[in-house]
Amino acid sequence: MLEASRNDWSLCSAEAAPMIGPLKRLTQRLLIGALGFDDYLFFVAQARIATIKTFRYEADFLYFLNMVPNDGVILDIGANIGVTAYFLAATKPGSRVHAFEPGPENFRSLTRVVAQHTLANVTVHECGLGRQAAALPMIMPVIGGIKRHALCQVDDGHSEYKEGIRFQIKIETLDDVPELKTRTDVHAIKIDVEEFEAEVLKGGMELIRRCRPLIFCEIWKPENRNEIRAMFERERYRMYGYEHGMLEPAGSGIKNFTGNFFIIPDECPLPQ
Repeated sequence: MLEASRNDWSLCSAEAAPMIGPLKRLTQRLLIGALGFDDYLFFVAQARIATIKTFRYEADFLYFLNMVPNDGVILDIGANIGVTAYFLAATKPGSRVHAFEPGPENFRSLTRVVAQHTLANVTVHECGLGRQAAALPMIMPVIGGIKRHALCQVDDGHSEYKEGIRFQIKIETLDDVPELKTRTDVHAIKIDVEEFEAEVLKGGMELIRRCRPLIFCEIWKPENRNEIRAMFERERYRMYGYEHGMLEPAGSGIKNFTGNFFIIPDECPLPQ
């Protein structure tokens, strides 16, 4: 999502991409060498926050923000280096944001962003979420010699990445998070967990049935998309993609596909 796209050409033309790719990697190496990886991640978070504020290029996420009420609870699952947590908290000051991030380096950036911007309405959780509590291996891919913080993925034997930094993370279930167990006002959930989204959702169905939140979820693989769509149709939800400032039913031939889906309760009217 906002931390980095898979292709990362969101501000570049296809013709410029072959030239910009090596330049970007060189710049990243120089910054990491000069700053160290932790300070580099914080620098990237601050730069992305400033860029999105100025150019407003994450149109689907901004559309989601406009749909979220300014009260109750918002969940940022896969908060990464803190960019989405910043926008959720800063634009919804009447809400309490719970931000979940299991990667230690990403988590340190997240906590720095929260402190830097005095986001008093954010609670951070250094854990991942899944179907059941566990300790699982995770990989931060190394591509072209660069650690790719935005592509951290549970390394359960099916990861698409073979080279990277491996570490253990703690997994909890959303339904067992103490601060949320009795809440009835979780209004919105953002999920970006690199192919682990179905597991996250399965561990939170009691909360979802109780609160009926709006869900904004990155889902790249068609098989994951189909599984989640079927799961939520049974719960009286509809699934949409975003194109040209509008929501379109998932599967309706969306051309400018971002990988992000809106999962909306049947009783929630669409924006006009």
